[in-house]
Amino acid sequence: MKKQNNRTIGHICQLGLAALLTTGLASQAQTTLWEGHTDVGVVYELGAWNLHIGQHESTPPMEYAPNEAILGVDIVGARSTVPANPQFSFLGTAGSSVWVLPQVQDPALLFLGFGTEELASGVFVNDEVTLSLQGVRAPGQFSVYEVGMFGSPTVLMNSGDGTTAADSIRLTAGGHRHVNWAFSTPGTYEVDFEAAGTLVDGSVFSASGPITYTFSVAAVPEPSALSLLLLGGAGMLAFARRTNFRN
Repeated sequence: MKKQNNRTIGHICQLGLAALLTTGLASQAQTTLWEGHTDVGVVYELGAWNLHIGQHESTPPMEYAPNEAILGVDIVGARSTVPANPQFSFLGTAGSSVWVLPQVQDPALLFLGFGTEELASGVFVNDEVTLSLQGVRAPGQFSVYEVGMFGSPTVLMNSGDGTTAADSIRLTAGGHRHVNWAFSTPGTYEVDFEAAGTLVDGSVFSASGPITYTFSVAAVPEPSALSLLLLGGAGMLAFARRTNFRN
């Protein structure tokens, strides 16, 4: 009778854990990425553009369509202050808060860059494509910039002064580039990028059209009740199995 009870407990735990897992998967339509080496990937193959999100440090490496993942900006770890140097005035008033994903890796933050490793050479003129900012829907200002070895910034994109053709970055096929991503206030940022280039074959200009990426400047969530239930269910299942084995 005792062994039967243990099998029953184990069966109940398995059913409960399965139900919780199903509920969790159904409730998480998008994945929020908070840390690790990640890229806005740019690919052109078989006559079509493929802009995506590539996460290199996951096991196995993951690739998401832009609408499948949110790029998280930890409101605590990414918070910085606009320098007094007037060269950084594009970020806001000196001394005010700004949230930055840096171009140098911080293990606690998303290490976000542009990846063209999968873009074959010989497809575009000079092996170059352009990624341009098409629009931003957000509670604050969005900027992309680089800081040189002497500390001076080069602004690549900045929604604070309007969106023009100047808000763009040139990328080389087979390359990889990291930058600073800045946000002037917490909240959700919907950012539209467009990839474009002139094809070697026929000198035809090709563009992807606007592709929306979503950033969330917010607090990294604590483990949810669902996560705790999943852990509890797994623990109950392990306990039931050990008890059943001993008896």
